[in-house]
Amino acid sequence: MILIDSSAWIEYYHPRGNETARKAVAEAIESDEAATNGIIHVEIVGFARNKKTKNILENDFSAFHEIDLVSETFASACDLGVALRSHGMTVPATDLIIASSAIHSSATLYHLDKHFDQIAMYSDLRSVNLLSL
Repeated sequence: MILIDSSAWIEYYHPRGNETARKAVAEAIESDEAATNGIIHVEIVGFARNKKTKNILENDFSAFHEIDLVSETFASACDLGVALRSHGMTVPATDLIIASSAIHSSATLYHLDKHFDQIAMYSDLRSVNLLSL
């Protein structure tokens, strides 16, 4: 399974988005590996320009795997935050939760966000920065 971060979805949906990222996301969708979670869902669908776009996004997202956010996800996110702080790094809570959900579901995280590169250095997160392909 491939958890696709909002940074990658933004590139995928933008007509002039990064072509490498768009291709990687399209391949994940075509192979039925694309996954999302509640936070990513809100970050994309919740900020749609209008109701029509929201409906299109909701329809698209209904076809993807959904990684549930459970109490262990949040506990792990707290542990990740403390571990990173001990190395002098602070990352947004949403990124900690997204990374934790990828780890707990054994998913690879596709992203374009340096915070996930930092998290991967100090955790079991399997991530692919689509800008590095």
